[in-house]
Order: sequence, then C-alpha cells, then structure tokens
Amino acid sequence: MNTADAETLTEQFAEIGLSPGAALEDADLAVLVTCAVRQHAEDKAAGRLGELAEWKRSRPGRMIALTGCMASEHGGALLRRFPQLDYVFDVRDADGFMARLRDLYGGTLEGPVPLPAGDRLAAYVPVIHGCNEMCTYCIVPFVRGRERSRGVEDVVAHVRRLVEGGVVEVTLLGQNVNSYRDPDTGTDLAGLMAAVDAVPGLRRQRFLTSHPRNASAALLAAIRELPTACEHLHLPVQSGSDSCLRRMKREYAIREYRQVLEDARRAVPGIALSTDIIVGFCGETEAEFDDTMALLGEVEFDTVHIQAYSPRPGTAAHRRPDDVPLAEKKARLQAVLALQRQISERRNRSLVGQVVEVLVEGHGADDGRPYGRTRQNRVTWLGRSAAAGSVVSATVTDATAWQLTAA
Repeated sequence: MNTADAETLTEQFAEIGLSPGAALEDADLAVLVTCAVRQHAEDKAAGRLGELAEWKRSRPGRMIALTGCMASEHGGALLRRFPQLDYVFDVRDADGFMARLRDLYGGTLEGPVPLPAGDRLAAYVPVIHGCNEMCTYCIVPFVRGRERSRGVEDVVAHVRRLVEGGVVEVTLLGQNVNSYRDPDTGTDLAGLMAAVDAVPGLRRQRFLTSHPRNASAALLAAIRELPTACEHLHLPVQSGSDSCLRRMKREYAIREYRQVLEDARRAVPGIALSTDIIVGFCGETEAEFDDTMALLGEVEFDTVHIQAYSPRPGTAAHRRPDDVPLAEKKARLQAVLALQRQISERRNRSLVGQVVEVLVEGHGADDGRPYGRTRQNRVTWLGRSAAAGSVVSATVTDATAWQLTAA
C-alpha cells in the first residue's frame, strides 16, 4: 500500500511541475511515506528522519515532509517530536500540501513535468481503503479509517493507464480486499476482476489481502475462469487455535477456515495458498501453538509469512500482558520456519517435470539469467534466454523451498 501511495504522489508532484525522480543529493524536498502497522516500522522512519536532518542542514532551502500511516496516527505531534520536519500531510488528501508547494515555489514551476517511461512490469492498484475489522493486534482501522471502495470505472481507468505505460501485471490492494463493493453499483471483487480482465494488454492480475470470512464462491470462480486472474490466494489465518483467534477477534473458527481452503482447492485446481502467522500473541500457550503447527502440517501452504508478536500502542491487545517471553517467541518462529521450509520444498519439488508459465521480470546481476514468477507466484529462474516482460512456458527441472529452476 505504501508503494502504491508513493506512485500516486509521484504523479501528483509531476502534475504541478516538480521532478519526482531527483536523486536525494540533488533534491529540494524529501518525502517519507510511512507505515505504522508495527512499532518497528515507526522506529525505522524515525531513524530515517535522523539521517535526513543532516541532509537538510547541508544546503539551505531543503525541506522534509512526512505522510502515510504515521501522519494519520500522530498528526502535528510529529512536528514537535522531529524539529527537522517541515510538513506532515494526509496521503489520502494531498491537495492542500500540493497547493502549499505551488505557493512556495511560485513562478519557478513550469506546468506538468513528463514522467520518464518506466520499465516496471507490475504495479499495485489500491481498490479499497481502510478496514472495518477490529483485530485486537492491528492499528490499521485507526490510521486508515473505515472501508471506502473506489468505483469500478475509476479502477479500470487506473489499470488502463498503467498498461499503456508498459505494466502487464497488477495487484488489486486492500486491507480486506475481498470486502470490496463499488459505492454506486455494489459490484463485488469478482465483478471488479472481470472488468479489469477486459483491459487490453493486461496479462495478469492478483489481489491482496483477503479476509477468510469474505472468500466467496464467486471470487473462487473468478480466479478459475478469468484469463488474467492468477491461481494464487493469500488468506491470513494468524493462528491455528480457536481460543487464540477469539483473543485476536478474528471472527472465524479454524473449522470454517479449513472449509474455505478446501473449497478453493476444489474450485481452482493447482491453486497456490499462502497465509500469515503470528507467534507469541498475548497468552499463547504451548497447546495453542501446537494447534498452529498442526494446521500448517495439515494444510501444507505453499508460502507462510511469519511474525513474532510485538505490542502495538493504540490497539486493544496492547492492554493485555505481553506474557510470552521473547526467547520463546523466537523459538516458536524458528519452529514454524523449519516446518514450512520442509513443506515448501516438498511442494515445489512435486512440480519437477511440469510445465509452468513464467512472466520474466528481469535478469540476474551475476550471470544474466532471466527470472520471474509463475501464475502461482513462485520465483523461477530460467535456463534459457528470455526478454523482460515476456511470458514463456518452461519445464521445471529443479526446485528448492524458495524457488524453481526451469528450461
């Protein structure tokens, strides 16, 4: 989402006559697009602001601005905390900030600046902002607000502009993207995907991130039937324990979650499934962690993203004791990693001898070999030449837990 916000700001800066592609040493304005989902992200932004303070002092007239989730969470208090900051603004409503820049630079801005032709092949497209869920560990509803969907026509026009600029794959974004509803027509995510599928020149589309309660039969049918829809579903479970899920306020039971995955595998043969896991959440017992390990062993996800829980001020869980020792969190994280490494390698090696479709993204710096991703989002290295942006069919010859090799 931060990447998508930065890309939108780039277009807005160019529209008022600023050159957004300047190297930092040549720049007059530095803008930080921040995340506030985890405390570590805020700490990282604070460190970057410390580095930029010296950059600002080195030449008169330089300015620093901050936007993103930290701006929504802390607002003007950031200006008092970081004296090197000149501006804090809401990325969702940047018009006021752009107007101040036009006033500041006055007659030195000479209309829109043409953006150079990009070489990116994939892009993120936000389709729904905010979140109506109230998971106890998550700050997003408080910094991004309630869910607000863009209209289908607006999204399609956005995708069309990207494709005209060379993009061949888009990822439709939302905190709970599968709760998308067109504000006028009520069209759901499956309908939006059908409209995006009709954009000429688009080769692939994906979507992130889904909530298990909104994984409908219509959505699975769209994945199966639309030519551009990739056979990949990311469905965060967070824990394999019903009692832990209740403390997280996830609003589903593991039995229901398993049923969604069974429906997905039945509806879309060969679909890749990925998930998110939090270990060491408040009060997580050994038995609850064992439930998570059992779920992972039973389902055999293709990919698992793992985090050790850390308290986040402003969330409901922050009022609970963070009572799982750090050493135990690290041990549980490593246990999940070890199990998933075995599962991922086994699943990837089962593809040896099969033909996969690879969208070539680039070439290795050391040997120039082309690499890309399959429709199921598996990183694949090719043993033959192929141009970036091309889509090739190749036979898998080898596999590890993390990637495929194909010829």
